[in-house]
Amino acid sequence: MKLLSPVPRLRATGFTLIELLTVISIISILAAASFAGYGKIVEGVRKKGSAVMSLAISNAVEQFFSDYNRLPKPTSATEGADSDTTTEAGEGLVKVLIGKEGEVESIQNPRNIDYAEGIKPAKSAKKAVASASGGSDKWVDGLVAEDDSFEIVDAWGNYYKVKLDSDYNKELENPNTDQVAEGRTKIMKKVLVWSPGKDGKEETWNDNVMSWD
Repeated sequence: MKLLSPVPRLRATGFTLIELLTVISIISILAAASFAGYGKIVEGVRKKGSAVMSLAISNAVEQFFSDYNRLPKPTSATEGADSDTTTEAGEGLVKVLIGKEGEVESIQNPRNIDYAEGIKPAKSAKKAVASASGGSDKWVDGLVAEDDSFEIVDAWGNYYKVKLDSDYNKELENPNTDQVAEGRTKIMKKVLVWSPGKDGKEETWNDNVMSWD
């Protein structure tokens, strides 16, 4: 008598629940890794752009000095002392550097030279982020011009910090506390410019962007 071979059971097509969960977990890990890598690239671009802009502001001040044999005088300047200022509109520094002072009692840039012509217009911020050290919640990364009000913001919307050698002793106190701790207390420059960086905090120098080494 001929015996019949048992018919093998066919496995149902498709994925089991465990296989689906495994695939989803792998995709999640890869997506997270990709997002983290993309975030680092974006922040790197922002830091580089802000470094370039801090140098552009510094160069604008240097060119102003070369033409007028004096430094621009911000609103908060104190006679006979170095000036600690910013690129916000109220300080008037940007308005002087771009030759848009308008009708004021004392014109600092009578030739109306635009020393900041290489600085690009700011972009609209995708979302409002409050800066710990002062900044714009509407604009990022460039020159802001609104109703005769002019200012410059970094890639995160912060105003740049500026220190001017207004007492003309050819040195400035180093604002970088990390460098000061290493013994570098003075910087031999007419102007120092820096951005508070991503966290918007001037005192945390690990992410600040500077115009000097």
